[in-house]
Amino acid sequence: MKTHNPSFRFFLAFTFLVVTSTFSNAQKTCTSNPTTINGNVNFGSIAWTASGGATVTECNNMADGISSFTGNVIVDLSNNKKITITNNVTITGNFPISGGPGSTLSVNGGYTLHVTGDLGDAANNGVAYEVVTATDKIIVDGTLYGKNNNAFTGSGSISGGTLAVKNGSSCGSPCPVSGGFSNCNSGDAFCTSNSVLPVSLIEFSAKAEGQFVALKWATASELNFDYFSVERSTDAITFIEIGQVVGHGTTDERHDYSFEDNNPLNKKLYYRLKTVDFDGYEEYFNIAIVDFGGTKQVSVYPNPVVGGSLNIQFNFLPDSDTQIQITDMVGVEKLSEFTKSGETQFLIPLTLDPGTYIIRIKSKEFKSVERILVK
Repeated sequence: MKTHNPSFRFFLAFTFLVVTSTFSNAQKTCTSNPTTINGNVNFGSIAWTASGGATVTECNNMADGISSFTGNVIVDLSNNKKITITNNVTITGNFPISGGPGSTLSVNGGYTLHVTGDLGDAANNGVAYEVVTATDKIIVDGTLYGKNNNAFTGSGSISGGTLAVKNGSSCGSPCPVSGGFSNCNSGDAFCTSNSVLPVSLIEFSAKAEGQFVALKWATASELNFDYFSVERSTDAITFIEIGQVVGHGTTDERHDYSFEDNNPLNKKLYYRLKTVDFDGYEEYFNIAIVDFGGTKQVSVYPNPVVGGSLNIQFNFLPDSDTQIQITDMVGVEKLSEFTKSGETQFLIPLTLDPGTYIIRIKSKEFKSVERILVK
């Protein structure tokens, strides 16, 4: 007759629990192969080793800018070697890139590197960061670790949560990190030397209010300041300007500002402020996030139609199967086309005789019917 050992069953259960926990807590990781890169290289051409449940395909897609990667990315650079990023790269995790003297991480060509965790090596932060053109960006939500001597160069912007640099650090001209971090930790004057900025921002917030998003912010001082550019994004990487607010020139008094986004997209939205000085100097501030859950709407204008073109604007991202159809009053179709995925505004050329027409906009989840008058 078979017997059952309770202690043995407990041991098996415990072992299963430990093994299961180990796999569930594994951290996806993409590591360059070899780990130490001995030559100048494009980020998209690195050979990767995947671990912790990641796949090489995920690593390649991250490096090529095809999709974001949730996990850590590990790269080490030899002395005087450069990695150049020429895609929009998003890493939801840490990027502990390390390197020796002269090693550089460069973003070039109008692209953004966005790291939600930390960027750089806290123990041996020897990598310099370069944002070559005015539209190149490095965004670090956590801590960016800098190095000694000209750690940051380029005409783009470097911003994020905390900037931690070693003694002796300095910037190129212009300094791409100037004013771009919530906190700055340094043993020398690097942080404070860049604190004499056109605008000292106290606060910035975004809040959904009915069918619009209310943005509010305040400044403690302004120096030779022209205006704020209010920008919006759906991915925290690519931002577009949605309005401008004029500043107060030079002042040491508090000033409160507000702006309403009356055409918000129906999803999570990211807002930021860009300040523009009278001499053209630009500076970016932290991002405010709001999850806008308003009613899906579409605007059709002008109505009456004059000049042979019609604008259609969505407050959400329509699917590629969203149809725009125009018929006359007896149902004869005059126009039918589908929206392009990722776009929210469309200009429709019309070659219709004067009269009244019906425009129908429909997809699986949305429907709108409206009369338009063509003059």
